[in-house]
Amino acid sequence: MEDMQGMEEISLRELIEVLLKRKELIAMITAVSIFLAGIVSFFILDPVYETKMVLMASNFSERLQSTNLNGDGIDNILNAISKQPQMTLETYRQQITAPRVMRETIADLGLEEEYDVEKLARAITLETIKDTNLITIKMQHNDSEKAAEIVNKVGENFVEFVSLKAKEQATRASTYVESQMAIEKEKLDEELLKLKEFLSQPRGTSELGNELSARLAQVTAFKTRLVDLEIQKEALTAAIAEAETVAPNADKLMVKPNNIINGNGSSSYIMLESSVQVLKIEKAQVDANIKSTKTKIAETQKLIETLQIELEEKRHQERLLNQNVNIAQNTFDAFVKKYEELRVTESSQIGDATITVISKAYPTTNPIAPKKAMNVAIAAVLGLMIGVFVAFFMEYWKATESQVQK
Repeated sequence: MEDMQGMEEISLRELIEVLLKRKELIAMITAVSIFLAGIVSFFILDPVYETKMVLMASNFSERLQSTNLNGDGIDNILNAISKQPQMTLETYRQQITAPRVMRETIADLGLEEEYDVEKLARAITLETIKDTNLITIKMQHNDSEKAAEIVNKVGENFVEFVSLKAKEQATRASTYVESQMAIEKEKLDEELLKLKEFLSQPRGTSELGNELSARLAQVTAFKTRLVDLEIQKEALTAAIAEAETVAPNADKLMVKPNNIINGNGSSSYIMLESSVQVLKIEKAQVDANIKSTKTKIAETQKLIETLQIELEEKRHQERLLNQNVNIAQNTFDAFVKKYEELRVTESSQIGDATITVISKAYPTTNPIAPKKAMNVAIAAVLGLMIGVFVAFFMEYWKATESQVQK
């Protein structure tokens, strides 16, 4: 046990002696490493600057839809046709480095010799802040002003790209709606022509209605006359019965007038003249009139029924035609309204409403790389490690050299 501890103490002592013996070498290697790291960091490596631009994205496509989201039928169809795609924060983030945006940025700034589409996309760093709708566009470059210029141009082209995509979608939808609108206009014209032809036909609903009203008034007059004739018949029947009772064998009953002196000195004569035969003739005429009136009432009622059937058929046809016209008109109006909405969308700067620039990129004077102090510290540690390794290696080589010679 004591021997083992002695060996360990001797070994540790030897290590320390080696380090002390070679301390000049270790210090020199460390100093050289620090010197080289300083030269590289301060004089060789170019400074790297980072600029950033902050954008705020909003899902403007939801506000862009028609306000009639609860519509039925054609409104739902048109809303589905013209609906803008739902844009999430991740969707916007991926579109920033789209080839079209990168290509336009390279062309606008004349970066063809320095960047291609893929290289510029790799140079752009995108970050999203959690629980926000903010997107940060970052870029590192040796030229701070150039980096800020590139980042700002990428953001500008991205806003234009969003507007252009929305306009393309609106243009496709408006082209379809415009072509379909022409078809719906033809359908509306056809339905209007059918209605016009129907209304121009003889014996239309208005004419039949007027005729029916006249026939109803006529049958009412006939029925009134029939009631009067019935009353007259009853009166004649009663008169005949009375006349036959008073003078069954007399053809004529005359009451000679008497002189009645009125207060004013005038006189009047009352003469009653009655004949059973005359009353019977009158009754026969009344019976004939009653029969004729009933016949006219029956004929008129039959004609009224025919008119009512014809009028209902005409009204049903007119109702169907008006319904078809209304449907065609409403459909055409819906297409016209949607077409106008899409035209407004095409002329709108949707990108500016969707993407808001919170802060532009500005040149900075504080480089993020190289980190000179860190580089020097790392060089010092590495130099020390290398110096220790060289010291032990040289001592080992010297210790084993005598054994090799023997």
